[in-house]
Amino acid sequence: MTRIDLHPIEEFALSKRESAGLSALGAVLSPLEGGGPKTEAVVQRLCAAIGLGLMVDGQQLPSETELANQLGVSTMTLREALAVLRQRGIVHTKRGRGGGSFIQGTAEALESTSLVKLQQMSIQELRDLGDEHFAVTGAAAVFAARRGLRADIARLRSLADRLEGSSEPTSARRADSRFHIEMAVCAQSTRLTRAQVALQAELSALLWLPGLELDPAAEATAHRDLVDAIEREDDTRARELAESQTESRIRRLVALRLELS
Repeated sequence: MTRIDLHPIEEFALSKRESAGLSALGAVLSPLEGGGPKTEAVVQRLCAAIGLGLMVDGQQLPSETELANQLGVSTMTLREALAVLRQRGIVHTKRGRGGGSFIQGTAEALESTSLVKLQQMSIQELRDLGDEHFAVTGAAAVFAARRGLRADIARLRSLADRLEGSSEPTSARRADSRFHIEMAVCAQSTRLTRAQVALQAELSALLWLPGLELDPAAEATAHRDLVDAIEREDDTRARELAESQTESRIRRLVALRLELS
């Protein structure tokens, strides 16, 4: 599998005890599962990689053959997905020597894509997604409280500070999603980390749509309360806080989906 080099500022600072081969980008660009149309699924995966900061403006994608192999789709499907991304202004393609497909993911384009995605999801699909997020995040909080090391806790506090200091939605979304992924890393669970990466790839851009009106300062305060519980090794309180925040966000997301109907 070809690895895409990440911009140093955008790369996840994952702890050393994370299992070999565990990569946020690798999880987002892992082979698609299940049957049915793949084009929109590829579009959403690439948008997720951009939204999480795993791919940055100006970055060149791997060749069509390499990227199709990573995602487990045909080159025809990948070309169809790239055509959709070009239409949405998220990717541009150069021909000839030095050519290829390059990221140009503006905040406006990603927001537009996320709104389209939300409108296409049913209420049941949103609730199912919320149930999974509720379960994974609650479990990560429990095991982070039981297993977290001082360095992990310091990393979580740093991300809460970054969230509070965010001056625009893109940086807030990235700090928030990374907090949840790092909490799973703190839990010393490869499976929970992979699950959280996949959830954040699907959810983070939706949760930070302007219509939800999430306040970075308030969300950062909730994160700090959660870190305090983890540091005290209070797994019961950590679970309660993680599940409460998750449940509140999904309720707001469902309400926004109903407004868009």
